[in-house]
Amino acid sequence: MNPTGTCQECGAPFLPGASSCTQCGAALPSMAPPTPPAPLPPGAPPPPPPGVMPMMSTAQVGVQRNNSSLIAGALLAVIALVGIGVVLLNRGSDSTTKDTSPVTTNATGDGTDPAKLGQGEVLLEPVNVPTVDPFTDDQRSAAETQPTVSLPDIPIPSTSSTLATGQVPLPQVSGAQPGLYGGTRNNQVCDKEKMIVFLETHADKAAAWAGVQGIAVSNIRTYITALTPVILTYDTRVTNHGFKNGAAYAHPSVLQAGTAVLVDEYGIPRAKCSCGNPLSPPIPLTVPPIYVGPQWPTFTPTTIIVVIQTVVVVEGFTIVDITTGDLIVRPVGANPDTPDLATGDIRVTLSWGDTGDLDLQVTDPQGAAVNYDFPTSASGGQLDVDANSGCNDPRSEPAENIIWPETGPDGQYIVQVTLYNDCSSPGPHPFLLQVFIGGQPVTMQLAGDDGVFGPSDGSGTLSSSVPVMYFSFTRG
Repeated sequence: MNPTGTCQECGAPFLPGASSCTQCGAALPSMAPPTPPAPLPPGAPPPPPPGVMPMMSTAQVGVQRNNSSLIAGALLAVIALVGIGVVLLNRGSDSTTKDTSPVTTNATGDGTDPAKLGQGEVLLEPVNVPTVDPFTDDQRSAAETQPTVSLPDIPIPSTSSTLATGQVPLPQVSGAQPGLYGGTRNNQVCDKEKMIVFLETHADKAAAWAGVQGIAVSNIRTYITALTPVILTYDTRVTNHGFKNGAAYAHPSVLQAGTAVLVDEYGIPRAKCSCGNPLSPPIPLTVPPIYVGPQWPTFTPTTIIVVIQTVVVVEGFTIVDITTGDLIVRPVGANPDTPDLATGDIRVTLSWGDTGDLDLQVTDPQGAAVNYDFPTSASGGQLDVDANSGCNDPRSEPAENIIWPETGPDGQYIVQVTLYNDCSSPGPHPFLLQVFIGGQPVTMQLAGDDGVFGPSDGSGTLSSSVPVMYFSFTRG
């Protein structure tokens, strides 16, 4: 068979049937006949016809798929890098979420290990879900309840507000803000005494717990006793601390609204009641957070808040009753023996520290008295709490409370504090009288032996020799 094409020597076209170039006389290359195919082994399938791709073996298919996966993975990696760049640049979108596949079985139910969170990962912790690596047994006296009532309006800054250097912006709210926290009146979820006893009987956990809070182990009882039990009304960023391998470890968390916590005198969450874990303020992140763990239906990154320290709370935390929506006052460090108090335009509160029966009476500018016998007045006064009445089931940290829910009349109010019965606490009965108008403490006057009123801080002591004391304050 003669080749066709052009001469390699001069480039002239070959003529069909020629044995040499007609232009320069160069000999034409010869073409060897094609090598016949090797004989097939016995039983082997015939080769495919021309133009048909042979089928691949299982091993070959695996190689092909692996190569495809590598290519697809490389493309996804490029896309992911681009996405990260967008998130980092777009500060308005300050968070993202990550769907974690189960790897191991633990209390979160989705395999997330709080001790092994990656950079920027923040653990979501729903209510009534067991905590991974808890410090203590469940320290709740009842199940946690998510708020279902309308919450009071409180100032929530935009997520673009600036926090500490390098921190991803989140709304920051003062821990002393009225209406920030919630609770069920006179029915606290946290059991502080149970938490204290557990830590006192587990030395290793007590040491780790105290270390997180920066206190001595011997001060745990005093420290926890001074904390106030409340319920979160907003999803809240904190630094949670689990206990593993004999030590505490920190991890960023978001606690769902409805979580029961103990807060300090600034309103900063310091312990999670369901597991005893110590809490501290969130550590600033330098990258947008990636929320991992089980998400609740109402979870939205833009509604997460950070509680910040501002002023010491003295007059009590004004919280929202999550069953009624009413505002109530929970005294700082309240325990189950400390009643929650209603509030309003005027609040007159008498508190003392023994089981004696002290009585409170307030006479309004119109001359109408509000007391045990007359629990309401025409001007709107109401007896809210009457403690240790008749020495029946007395409280050790009682209080009596009289309020005007709506605007009270202007003029001078006379307050009478009386020792009705010593009950099981004979001897002097120190007390504190506080008056608030519009949520702000007001100056009081104390009547002297001559009946003349002079400045007073509201403190006094009743006894058999001094069974009655009189105070006054003015509205308007």
